[in-house]
Amino acid sequence: MAVDVEYLLGYLEDELSDIPDIRVHPVAPSGIQKSIDLPQNYDPEANDLHLQRGVRVRHGSREFFFPANWVNDNRLDLVYAQVKEIRELL
Repeated sequence: MAVDVEYLLGYLEDELSDIPDIRVHPVAPSGIQKSIDLPQNYDPEANDLHLQRGVRVRHGSREFFFPANWVNDNRLDLVYAQVKEIRELL
């Protein structure tokens, strides 16, 4: 696991540990392969979410994603804002 993902994971686990039933786990990029014999209704070039690394936070039906590039780009203000939003919603 990369340092940026480890930092996010540790920070979010500590910051949100007082909220019951919250799940925090790392997300790795996933690959896709087109099947040669099945029709495809998904364009992998239309979205790059499956290529991003980061941390996913889930509580019930709500899901929040913290991209690792927020740490790399020194945009921790986005992390803090999303944590604040989670606390307000829950």
